[in-house]
Amino acid sequence: MKKVAFLCLFGILTSQVAAHDLWVIGKNGEKFEADMVYGHHFPTPEDIKKDRLVLFDPVKVIGENTQITLTQSGKEYHFEGDKLEKGVYIVNAFYKPTPWIQKEDGKWEMNKTRKDTKEAVKYCGISTMQSKAFVEVDGGDSKIIAKPLNKGLEIVPLFDSVSKIKEGELLKFKILLNGKPVKKAQIYASYDGYASNDMAQAGYAKSDLEGNFEFRALKKGLWYLKSTVNTKTNNDDCEIFNDKTTLVFEVK
Repeated sequence: MKKVAFLCLFGILTSQVAAHDLWVIGKNGEKFEADMVYGHHFPTPEDIKKDRLVLFDPVKVIGENTQITLTQSGKEYHFEGDKLEKGVYIVNAFYKPTPWIQKEDGKWEMNKTRKDTKEAVKYCGISTMQSKAFVEVDGGDSKIIAKPLNKGLEIVPLFDSVSKIKEGELLKFKILLNGKPVKKAQIYASYDGYASNDMAQAGYAKSDLEGNFEFRALKKGLWYLKSTVNTKTNNDDCEIFNDKTTLVFEVK
């Protein structure tokens, strides 16, 4: 079975990276805090338009034996909860399935399909975004990172310890859509400080026929993997499911 490894790329610009992405960043201190980064400037949060706040579920923290829903506090993208105990956790942000249309003049409208307008429509897609981040607390560990959520598009490690996420280490992952492997998916990688925005990516791979791919970080720091998968809805009112995902983790 062939695995596809990452290639180093400079200044990639594709339709995949032109639209908004969603990342989540978490940190444990006197309390646990998480930010949704919705935009182009990983890992810096950006203000989210008021009419789009309804698109997001509250940020969740998932552990071996717990699931915590954080409370929004202060800025619309900021969430807080009680301080976490020693261990490793998945922090999860989710953008609910939302139809979007693009009209002939290039303008976009949210929560509409072709049947909701008499104007000509170039594209209709039902968009969903999901981000997961691994957060290590007090040197703890957990096999939770290898457990898929089986919801939406997600990237799941084929290893069960964050201790393996090291500079120069070859890591294996699988990409899933609602729990099923995605073959020939395009995956991009980048890290904090690589570029001024996510239009430029540091690496690229394509999953094999079983949804597997490989990644090797050549420097320490905060990295992410991302992918977009389009599938047909078989519905003429809105023809595309547009699923996006990111996975955020620290390379040591």
